[in-house]
Amino acid sequence: MRGRSIPRGAALRYAGSRMDAAPPFPLYRAAFSGLLAMLLSIGIARFGYAPLVPALVTGHWYSASAAFWLGAINLAGYFIGAAAMRAFRGRLSAKPFVLGLMALTALSLFASALNFGFAWLGVWRLVSGVAGGLLMVLMAAAVVGRAPAAMKGRVSGITFAGMGTGIAVSSLAIPPLLHAGGLVFTWLALGSFGVVATVLVALMMPHSEITAAPPGAAHHIPRPVLLLIIAYAVAALGFVPHMLFWASYVAIGLGKGVAAGAAVSAWLGLAAAVGPVVLGRVADRFGFLPTMGWGYVVMAISAALPLATHAPLALIVSAVGTGAIGLGSVMLAAGSIAELVPASRLAADWGLATMSYAVTQAVIAAGFSSLFRATGSFLLLFGIAGASLLLCAALVFAAARARVSALA
Repeated sequence: MRGRSIPRGAALRYAGSRMDAAPPFPLYRAAFSGLLAMLLSIGIARFGYAPLVPALVTGHWYSASAAFWLGAINLAGYFIGAAAMRAFRGRLSAKPFVLGLMALTALSLFASALNFGFAWLGVWRLVSGVAGGLLMVLMAAAVVGRAPAAMKGRVSGITFAGMGTGIAVSSLAIPPLLHAGGLVFTWLALGSFGVVATVLVALMMPHSEITAAPPGAAHHIPRPVLLLIIAYAVAALGFVPHMLFWASYVAIGLGKGVAAGAAVSAWLGLAAAVGPVVLGRVADRFGFLPTMGWGYVVMAISAALPLATHAPLALIVSAVGTGAIGLGSVMLAAGSIAELVPASRLAADWGLATMSYAVTQAVIAAGFSSLFRATGSFLLLFGIAGASLLLCAALVFAAARARVSALA
């Protein structure tokens, strides 16, 4: 790290040190702190809810419709949290805020073990959603915004790998926990993990300060950033079919059974865990925008692959390509925006991207569910996914050209 100059407008400073004087280790401490924050708030508290829904319904805690609305409440909270961070102005000490949000998330998991009715769990699903949205934007500013250009992909890849890792851990751990001790035991186990993760971050995360744009500062979103945000939002069209229907397609659509559906879902989860790390290294070498654009091309081919063949190897390739790029694109979008705007604007513009993706994901999930009920066609969904991802790639390449034109 010695010899590297501090990027102009850097948003995060470590007390008593200059970036060019700081050893690389604090960067990795921050990155692994981000991984744990994403793992807890997004991977477990948000996406870990899905494996719990069948047990909530069969255990007569909530009806299927109530379980659906509880998921929607969490997504609404996520949107609120991202919007709050986007609106933030001034300075913020990152570490205490991160620890408070992680502790609140752990508390929400413990509180969910109490079967006090829909309103009770609804409040705590909202709380965990707000915390997740805040942490999603905050950790981008605190880690991606801190990293020097040559290490930005590597460090942000570690941070955002927490989401996919949490999804994989939830998928693998929750069924055995439910079998071993039931719903209460499972909620308590997840809450205990949250406590452990919070303690580790308290020991590991360096003290830091985030500086956002001053109150009243006007901000015009540059054309490359706007194109990038649109591409990132539209990419939900490409990821939702695999996220919601992939296991059902293999198990029911192809008649291969529940075990085969679970197996291909495991491949998707594994790819989602390692994708951000691998793509981060690629982005350090070739740049965030080119990696994101070609990544969407690969994801388009992967998502649409079932239209050509349903051979076992092709199913694995489709799951891996879609999972790796689908979760890796979160890190690539954050890193691309960090390259395109001053660090003081990163929270605002990444917050807008996060909000846009959350809204389009919710709308598209409902739309695809309705479309599938109307047509019964899995392949139609995968075809739409592939076409939309090619559009995303074109938008990202247009953003790259607009950036070059602006610099010329």
